[in-house]
Amino acid sequence: MTLELNRRRFLASAGVALVVPIAIPHVSFAQSVATQFNPYLRLEPDGIVTLFSPVSEMGQGTHTGHAQIVADELGVDISTIRISVPEQPAEPYRLIFGQMRSVGSFGIRSWIEPLRLASAQARTVLIEAAAQDWGVDAATLDTENGLVRSSDGARGASFAELLASASELRLPNAPTLRGFEGRRYVGEAVPRIDTPQKLDGSAVFGIDVRLPDMLFGAVRLSPTFGAEVARIDPSTASDARALVEVPGGAVVVADRWWTAKQMADGLDIEWGSSPHANVSSADLTAAMRAGLDQPEAPAAASRGDATGALEASAQVVEADYEVPFLAHAALEPIACVGQLRDGRCDVWMSTQGHDVVRVALEEATGLPASAIYIHTTFLGGAFGRKTHGEVAVEAVLASKAVEGRPVKVVWAREDDMRQGQYRPAMTARMRAALSTDGSVEAMHIRLSGPMMGREYSHITIEDGVDFFSHAVLLDQPYCETNFLLDHHEVTVPPSTCPWRAVSSSQNGFFLEAFADELAAAAGQDPIEWRRAQLADRPSHIAVLDSVARRSNWSSPLPGPNWGRGVAIVESYNSRVAQVVEVEMLDDIPVVRRVTLAIDCGEAINPGQVRAQMEGSIIDGLGPALRCQITLQNGGTVQGNYDDYPILRIPETPEIDIEIVNTGAPIGGVGEPGIPPLAPAVANAVFAATGQRRRVLPLAPDT
Repeated sequence: MTLELNRRRFLASAGVALVVPIAIPHVSFAQSVATQFNPYLRLEPDGIVTLFSPVSEMGQGTHTGHAQIVADELGVDISTIRISVPEQPAEPYRLIFGQMRSVGSFGIRSWIEPLRLASAQARTVLIEAAAQDWGVDAATLDTENGLVRSSDGARGASFAELLASASELRLPNAPTLRGFEGRRYVGEAVPRIDTPQKLDGSAVFGIDVRLPDMLFGAVRLSPTFGAEVARIDPSTASDARALVEVPGGAVVVADRWWTAKQMADGLDIEWGSSPHANVSSADLTAAMRAGLDQPEAPAAASRGDATGALEASAQVVEADYEVPFLAHAALEPIACVGQLRDGRCDVWMSTQGHDVVRVALEEATGLPASAIYIHTTFLGGAFGRKTHGEVAVEAVLASKAVEGRPVKVVWAREDDMRQGQYRPAMTARMRAALSTDGSVEAMHIRLSGPMMGREYSHITIEDGVDFFSHAVLLDQPYCETNFLLDHHEVTVPPSTCPWRAVSSSQNGFFLEAFADELAAAAGQDPIEWRRAQLADRPSHIAVLDSVARRSNWSSPLPGPNWGRGVAIVESYNSRVAQVVEVEMLDDIPVVRRVTLAIDCGEAINPGQVRAQMEGSIIDGLGPALRCQITLQNGGTVQGNYDDYPILRIPETPEIDIEIVNTGAPIGGVGEPGIPPLAPAVANAVFAATGQRRRVLPLAPDT
């Protein structure tokens, strides 16, 4: 369904406001239309509560979780809550690293306390307003279903009746928060508030946006990393509304996208030289493997004397692992509508990187941040890819070229697959010394590959530590002393970008595939070996016990060509264990069943936790088994789902999930289901075949 939009109107569908133009208000602010209590909440006279969520909704259910939190703390029915993503990044909406971004599984865990505080502030002044009006003690009043009521039920007033007087009161800095007992929504599997729109087609994604007088743009990007346009023959797009040179290529603007796409494909472009013109995956693999053999590399973590302990050990286990570049492959293509007119810049897009887009548009337009408005739609998948702002810059430059008319720029799937950003390729050499009881006496992990943090201004690499590259391994749980993690840096031509779970995805594979090798070298059952090593970590033990029980770990399998594998990874403050069952068919692993247990602390919406775990398994199996990005002649070979085969519906295995709550602090959910999957599959393949597969994907030719 196409939705016509005026640039000064809201993006809205099925009653849920997606984008509401509003500046950051003063803490106490009253107006005839609505009352804005704080940067997160606005109460309307008709009983609607507008929640300004700093997080994009890209399918993870965060907006529903935020609505649950607010509904319980404020005392309203969840059906009265509307969600809006702020149009301009500001301090109240930024994460701890100073950017408004929807990343890092921060969606709930970073915002639960600010949203509870904001809701409690509004609730407190509403109650105080009623108490003053009625001449009673505020302690005798509470809120429920959008009403302030006395404890005996004799008196009540709607929020709308109290807005004017409540807005005159000072918001408390430390209001009393409700206890967890008696909650109506938090902790329940509340249905997604955006599901009706997505079922009836009224939900607006970035690719759906249509504005009056809008034109369309298609891109032509360099086939080689790092090459820029040297010359364009404009006569090859003579029927275009505009031909705009942009970083890394050109945009052709026309009345229809397909017309623009055909002209873009037919452009006569001469590309400049690139230092990466002859780079191939084989070259990079050779460089990374050579890095594993270097005598020294900068250390990211060093405890005790790992080198000495390894040299003195009677039993040393060593293995090398490798993972390829990965594309994000979100179903919704990269798209943005841009308009640059009258000293104002507007973009309508599926973005998870608001401050990144803002900075890119400031640089491209020369406008201040106050003149830039980002209208956030639903995202049809993102996985880290939609933190970038290149398509926004292209759309705005195209709008400038057509005198301020809005232009929707859409990348074809091949554009994104071949000139997007990738999860880094990486190699790892794992070495460990085992004692006679199978415990780890020393461990040395050598990474060799790119250091992704160098591409991001908000990341500081200090003392060799790059959290974009070293997650999971810095705090690996198997060796407390005599531990060394170092990283030989290899520069790669493609731009790298956080992929779902960032470096926890590849590092979880390295660590847990190797942990299985250590258990085998110790002659112990893989789960029992892990239990022994993790005995002082109750959350780890709890999720291990869960998957062992629910998977019937020790029971017979259907046939000799079957195997079970286990892995456990802590990432984003959550612990996830998985047991995978595979059947080997013509030496190809077919995943038949996945059992998963997660301890993420308090589950705000258990239904969404399960959905995210299921999605992680489905999302992760393609790259574990067959997806990869390969380079040849300085460019990417793969271009679409035919040669980057994500998992298909009939291939989805049986999935069993248990949420375990040991009372640990709240953790992330969107990403922690990915890291244990690939190693559990690899370990199941070993159990079935007796052969270790240490390079992903495990079955590249399927």
